[in-house]
Amino acid sequence: MDNYDYIREIAKKKMRLDGRKSDERRHLSIKTGVINHSDGSALVELGGTKALAGVKVLPGEPFPDRADEGGLIVNFEASELANNYESDRIMYSVEVGRVTDRGIRESNIIDLKKLVIEAGKKVLFVYIDIFAINNDGNLLDVANIAALSALVNAVYKIEGSEEKVPLPLNLDKLAISHTFVKISDTILLDPSVSEENAADTRLSIAVGEKINSMQKGGSGFFTAEDVDYCAGIAFAKKEEVKNLLTKAVKR
Repeated sequence: MDNYDYIREIAKKKMRLDGRKSDERRHLSIKTGVINHSDGSALVELGGTKALAGVKVLPGEPFPDRADEGGLIVNFEASELANNYESDRIMYSVEVGRVTDRGIRESNIIDLKKLVIEAGKKVLFVYIDIFAINNDGNLLDVANIAALSALVNAVYKIEGSEEKVPLPLNLDKLAISHTFVKISDTILLDPSVSEENAADTRLSIAVGEKINSMQKGGSGFFTAEDVDYCAGIAFAKKEEVKNLLTKAVKR
């Protein structure tokens, strides 16, 4: 029996290769202030999965349809060292970047209107660059937590001022991503890369005050009851991540 078949077989018994419970996350580590020339940065490790995020706040012209708001740009890249997937690395990188962007944007954690320098002419853009260093599964959650940690860590200079100020954030709106896979009828939180490759389908839910975003992957399906179950776990576990994130921040 190969690894794929074995993972699927033990999943039917609610078992995992690393001994975790089905709703148990791997060890999470967050370090902030790790890039000297960024306005904010974070290194996040979830089990063997590692990602580095940096934030830079720069002036620019507003988007034509959002003249009274600053901007948010999120970019995600995975190194060849982080390519443990059977699927296309570039396509998956695009998906991770878009899902991370959506989770932050839809939560409204950043008050973009407070990033306006001169309405219609000059605003501030928040650039978030995320780089996956190693992949042992669940890059979606790691990218989300790294981006949020770097945002909360960020301080920048307003034009004409020597003092650095934090971004206009509402930490009550932190939307933490929780990713699940379904193998046969078993749902697992925080999948390893082997579990992702053996899974029928995947679901990521970013929750803050409410569900801010959802993303499904794979050819299988989640029932309405499955989604409710996953959302319940996400809401129950978001505070432990939020508390770790806020404690890790250094300014």
